[in-house]
Parts: sequence; structure tokens; C-alpha cells
Amino acid sequence: MTRISRTSFRVVGALLTGAVLCGTAACSASPGPSAHHSAPEGFHAAPVAAVQKAVNKGAKLNSASYRLSGSIPGQGTVEGKVSFSLRPRAVDMRMQAAKGKQEHEFSVRLVGDSVYLGGGSSAAAEMDGKHWIKFAMKGKGAGGFGGMQRQADQDPAAQASLLPQSDDVKKVGEETVDGVRTTHYAGAVEVADLLTKRAPKSGLDAARRKKVVEQYRQLGVRKLHLDMWIGPDDRTVKFRERAQTAQGPLDLTIRFSDVNKPVTVQAPPASDTVDLEQKLKEGGILPHAS
Repeated sequence: MTRISRTSFRVVGALLTGAVLCGTAACSASPGPSAHHSAPEGFHAAPVAAVQKAVNKGAKLNSASYRLSGSIPGQGTVEGKVSFSLRPRAVDMRMQAAKGKQEHEFSVRLVGDSVYLGGGSSAAAEMDGKHWIKFAMKGKGAGGFGGMQRQADQDPAAQASLLPQSDDVKKVGEETVDGVRTTHYAGAVEVADLLTKRAPKSGLDAARRKKVVEQYRQLGVRKLHLDMWIGPDDRTVKFRERAQTAQGPLDLTIRFSDVNKPVTVQAPPASDTVDLEQKLKEGGILPHAS
């Protein structure tokens, strides 16, 4: 019987969680003006307005490709490339992770409601030569991977819209990013304040805003530092997110390339894939359909 590596699942799961949580934050933000009920000392309307324009611009994106790099709590450093589409939902992620002397390469493909996790030769060595594991995002087949479903259902619009809600959004300066002239803006938000403040007027309803703020709270994030590099036509070129979580520091940077171009993700060959739900049924963990 094909064996399944729990270690591989934990690492790939962490990569998927981190990339979905932080990597897509700037590319599908929600429209809606920022509204501060009182302007604190040092508050400047111009940087907030510039950031909000980029947020609104991002709201119209349906697909994008970007490079991701940084660190994920408990998992070490990561880097890779991601392409995704919101409608239809699809993700193609190719990642490398390093923690101490251990290095791993992983791939994640999301096709419909199925996730395929690829671990290269190390995964094949533990799964009778097969390189991919498939599991359902929904239903009983998801098993202990329900957390991935929650992460895939993250609301990146709400995450990106937190920057213009900061009381200290400022213009850092002019910088060139990957050959593109950009303006760098930065700010920080207190998660506790986001839980108690009345939501600013925007296209996000209260339930969506509360959900994304609660997700940061569950990670143990108290203060979230956000940086955005905005290029021509109010387009986000680079986005960085930093925070201290219960498991350690979170620091992820994404650099966008193609936007609103078709993203096609193909499922790996069935002959090279272990179907997790089927294996759980064979092991008596899940009941067979009657």
C-alpha cells in the first residue's frame, strides 16, 4: 500500500497557508474609500488616497502571477512562483523552503475543488514512486486538511484594504522595482483596534471584514506592518507583509508580473497521483459509499 508522509503534508500545508494568506493580498483588493473618524497627528490624506486607488485597481483583477519570498512562522524561509485565477478558481504554486540544513521543493495545484501536492523525488520515495497527493478541499475527503480549505477561502480583498485603514500611512519615497518606477507607501495596523473600531465605509460588509481580522488574531498577530509599491496606472508592483505571530515572525514579499492573463492549471496524471480519500477508505478511516 502506498505510504503517505505526514512530514511532507505539514510542510506543504504551511506553504499553501502562507502563500494564500499573504501572497494574494495585494492583487484582488476590494474597492471602497477609507474613512477615518478622526485624523490623528501625523495623518496625511494624500498617501491614504494613493494607496486606496491601488486597492481599488486591484479589485478589478481576476488573475495574476507573482514571485513570493520571505519567511513563514515555524517553517523557515520560502521562495517561489505562483499563478492564480479567481474565476474559475485555480492555483499553480512552485515553492522552495529551507529550515536550517533541511531544504524542500514542493508544488501545489488547485483545480476546481481538488488540491494536488507534489514533493518531487522525496515524495516519490515514500509513495511507491508517485509524486503527487490529491485530496478534496470540501467534504469528508478533506480530513485533517480542512484548514487548507479555510485558507483557500481567504478574503484577499479584506486583507489588502487594511493598509489604508492605518493611522500612519506614509510615503516612504520613490523606488525602482524590477525596472518599474514606483512610489513606496507603508503603514501599520493594530489588530485589536481593528476588532473594536467601527468599520470604515467600503465595499466590504462587516462579516467579511470581521472574518479576515479574526484570522490574524488567531495567528497571534497584534501589529501588522504593510508596505505597498505602486507603479504607473495605480498598479501594485510589490507588496510586503510583516508581523510577529504566536509561532514566530511572518515576513512575506510578493512581486507581481502578469495580471489578468489566462491561467491554465492541469491536474497531474492519475497514474502519478495518490488519491488521499481513496486511501483513507481503503484503510477504514472513511466509509465507502453505499
